[in-house]
Amino acid sequence: MEKKEIAQLKLNISKPTTLNLKLLQDWVVWQFPKKSASGFCGAVHPPLKDHGWLPAIIRPERNEAQVHGHVPDSFETPEQAADYFTNNNKS
Repeated sequence: MEKKEIAQLKLNISKPTTLNLKLLQDWVVWQFPKKSASGFCGAVHPPLKDHGWLPAIIRPERNEAQVHGHVPDSFETPEQAADYFTNNNKS
């Protein structure tokens, strides 16, 4: 499966990538209080100054995040990234 690399993490380019939260220790993990069927709608931001936010489903009970790095563009704010789920019927 083809992958792209962002801040030394390899993300799938055709589907979400599930990562242990420890792998995201240098990233900002934003958790919106909106519960979805599979976790909490949120967003992650790599430790890169000019990179945007990526949508993510945060699963604290499993210590993991499902990062949607396959979306065509990153988002300017974590709120916009989290809205990806609502706007695309993914929550």
